[in-house]
Amino acid sequence: MRHKFTKRIWWTRALAPSLLSGSQASKQTKVSSLATQHPDSITKGAEIAGTVLVFFFLGWFIDRQLTSTPWFMIAFVVLAVVAQFAKLYYVYNAQMTDLEAKRREAVHSR
Repeated sequence: MRHKFTKRIWWTRALAPSLLSGSQASKQTKVSSLATQHPDSITKGAEIAGTVLVFFFLGWFIDRQLTSTPWFMIAFVVLAVVAQFAKLYYVYNAQMTDLEAKRREAVHSR
């Protein structure tokens, strides 16, 4: 079963777009263009989840040592979530500023 599945994926990605009908070919192109435009989305999600888990277990460990059950867990998880979203915000703004500068430069060079 696995062999047929991988063979089918190879067929649709490598050969089939030229043989597909117009709507199917555009759908295939749309999916592949989304994957190339946002390759690090899964990485960002894993980074957020990993950071929250690390801070959760760190808070759990401190709570266990100090017998103050949920307080450090809650505080560390909230800190991790706020820090990750702040990081996403600042990285996004920096990328958009860079893209705007490149677009302005491209318009002025014409």
